Amino acid sequence: MAPLAILVTAPSSQTVVIAGAGLAGLATACQLTQQGYQVTLLEYADWSDGFRTTASDPTLITLGCHHETNRMLQNLAQETGSCSDQTIPLEFRLPTGQTVPYQSVRLPGAFQWMMSFFSFQGLSWQDRWRLFSHVEQIWEQAETLPADLENRTADEWLTTTGQSAEARDRIWAPLAQWLTDNALTRLSAASFVHILSTVFLSDASGARLTYRSGTIDQRLLTPLKETLRRYPVRSISLAQPPHIRFGQDGVQDIRLHDGTIVQAGWYISALSCQHLLRLLPERFLTRYAYFAHLTELQILGEIAVQLTARTTNQLPRLLLLDGKPFHHLTSAPIGSHEVVFRLTGSETSLMGLGEEQIVKAAQAELYTIFPNMPQGDITSRQLARENHAALLLAPGAARLRPLQQSPIQNLLVGGAWTDTGWPPNVESALVSAHRCVDLVTGHTS
Repeated sequence: MAPLAILVTAPSSQTVVIAGAGLAGLATACQLTQQGYQVTLLEYADWSDGFRTTASDPTLITLGCHHETNRMLQNLAQETGSCSDQTIPLEFRLPTGQTVPYQSVRLPGAFQWMMSFFSFQGLSWQDRWRLFSHVEQIWEQAETLPADLENRTADEWLTTTGQSAEARDRIWAPLAQWLTDNALTRLSAASFVHILSTVFLSDASGARLTYRSGTIDQRLLTPLKETLRRYPVRSISLAQPPHIRFGQDGVQDIRLHDGTIVQAGWYISALSCQHLLRLLPERFLTRYAYFAHLTELQILGEIAVQLTARTTNQLPRLLLLDGKPFHHLTSAPIGSHEVVFRLTGSETSLMGLGEEQIVKAAQAELYTIFPNMPQGDITSRQLARENHAALLLAPGAARLRPLQQSPIQNLLVGGAWTDTGWPPNVESALVSAHRCVDLVTGHTS
């Protein structure tokens, strides 16, 4: 028998193996190499990330409170010279056909959300006053948030605050769908309250929207790879999934398909929960609740129709819809004479429709929103299905998402789907990467 090829990365605290070269893996590798760590990056073609971090996904419209994403994009833009980002309003399309924007007023402290909220015409005066009174009482500690928010849906909580059925249908439901990719009637109240507080009750910049041109690959993945090329990072492309070997003290090493053995002081999984589970021994699922909970996570799908049209004078735009059947529309100019419109809906809202029917429904929605657009101006139509678009954040689901530190001392877990305080998205992936780096370097607060 031929001897095993040994790839020695001395198992010291300064060496790290990262499984997964998606957004979380690349971001983790960049931050660690810049701090002097020796990094080995394992890449396998079937390791897909999902949750809006796939290479071909359009770069998300970011919020001001997406601090990790904005910082990363700013740093990468300094190297690539990209400067095509634009601030845009958050707009709601009402059933009447009227479009109303939410505009964050720049005032100190709590005044900013009070004035922003009261000037928002998407809610009736009664709904605005009821919610304002509720938040004010909590702010002044006359009331407290219910202790059982994680056991109730967001729709139930809004009902108890006095929000009308009309308000829930035309404002809160599309907002919840866009922020969390979950229906208001299934989303946990705790998750919804947390994201609302982060976006709208922090400071005036938290709710500011910025349109980011390009794809995830163009804006994040490729620039991160270019950055890594300036450092002595060992990148290994795998033909088959590796085998992780565990010892009494944690991960012992990783054996590759050709017999190569990779060792390090730290091991970081930057994989989807499904791919991580396939690399773990079955005994871990019975021994550790941390890993057993991963089997209970429920993945949600999404369908998007992309329509390219000949038109001019179109600025980037985000428009939240009523979810019948699409939840939101984004538009982005390409050149001076074409615009790409992307209508997004959940698999549930489009259930029972064939692909041709979905595309026709998207065209009909577009012509309803823009009645003056000539029907012959659409030049291309594309339908995309994303099977890993979101996690179900129903009551009780929060406990299933893992923290970065696993029960195995030298094994960390990163990825958009982990417990970062954010719904699974680009910001969550980058927050998880930052937390993994802090654990490796010992910079945790």
